[in-house]
Amino acid sequence: MDKKCTILIATGGTGGHIYPAIALARKYKQDGNRVIIVGTGNEIEKKIFSSENFEVKYFQSKLKGYSTFKKLFLSFRVDKDVKNFVRKNKPDLILGMGGYASSEVCRAGNKDSCVIIHEQNSVAGRVNRFLLFLKASAAIQGLPGSFSWIDRLFMHFSDDLKFLGNPIRREILNLRKDSYGKDNSNALKVFIMGGSQGARSINQSAPEALAIANQNIKIQIRHDTGEHDYENVRDAYRRLDLEAKVTKFNPNIESEYAWADLFIGRAGAMTVSELSAIGLPSILIPYPHAMDNHQFYNARFLEGKGGAVIINDENLTSELLAAEINALSKDRKTLIKMSESAFDDHFIHATDNIVEFTYEVIKKHKLMTMHQDLRGGGSY
Repeated sequence: MDKKCTILIATGGTGGHIYPAIALARKYKQDGNRVIIVGTGNEIEKKIFSSENFEVKYFQSKLKGYSTFKKLFLSFRVDKDVKNFVRKNKPDLILGMGGYASSEVCRAGNKDSCVIIHEQNSVAGRVNRFLLFLKASAAIQGLPGSFSWIDRLFMHFSDDLKFLGNPIRREILNLRKDSYGKDNSNALKVFIMGGSQGARSINQSAPEALAIANQNIKIQIRHDTGEHDYENVRDAYRRLDLEAKVTKFNPNIESEYAWADLFIGRAGAMTVSELSAIGLPSILIPYPHAMDNHQFYNARFLEGKGGAVIINDENLTSELLAAEINALSKDRKTLIKMSESAFDDHFIHATDNIVEFTYEVIKKHKLMTMHQDLRGGGSY
């Protein structure tokens, strides 16, 4: 764009919202725009944003402790401080990255602010679905099929719903390997991730599964447990006499991806997108209590391409996980084929494509607003 813009990026307070926001903010800033990230001020955000040179504004979420439906209702009541902040900064673009915390910022925009939502998951969250037909000028899908045909019936735009992928940080994009596990003589390197809070079922099943699999193949292990299961997992590997690097959480996940031949973990949208961007084969165990079972549908994206195996959480046992590991590692050509199938260049170019698309929508929005003003039209 010729004219530099003021851009607010509203995040939802979790890593799945924060990391794509960072990738986009870096690109917008590189283009000379003023970028302000609006977050909730939780510890995860503060830790991640502290290493980035962005303007950041925090509004503490007032929705803690409420039920899902109460949150949905309250998220459409715009806090006075949020409204004043948005009006003061006069953003050309408000980019909502999903979650209840981002909805207030999106709702606070007036007719001069273009609102675009980005949905990371294969099934759209409830806030983004409401914003789709109440406020948004356009919507971007991080994984295909986020918005159902019913959602599309009610949206007030037609052309500006695109599958452009989830933005991936450059540290991860640089990891793309040509293949995994080419050398049968080397140990199979397995990276297990329980997530920042931990995935109890995975943490409980993985050590025993790897001990069983290790009887047939040589395995090297790295295991990020999350906050809650670190000591139990560490002690389990020691008891089983398995050498493993066990950590609570490694914020530099790119080092683990670069090392691994096989990933085992949940199926969050950004995890699935990162695995696809670098072509890392995986065994995915979707979180069973995710809203609308969206992690299962995220995992289906990779499974359908042949890049992942899905084990449902309720079926997860050490024996089943060991069997899948053995099946994938028996012939390393299987992992190579999975790597090739998992790779999708939508995610390689997602950041640039999303930024260019938003510039087009901003221009279109400004023209529409100008015509409304000339006709004496009001705000929407």
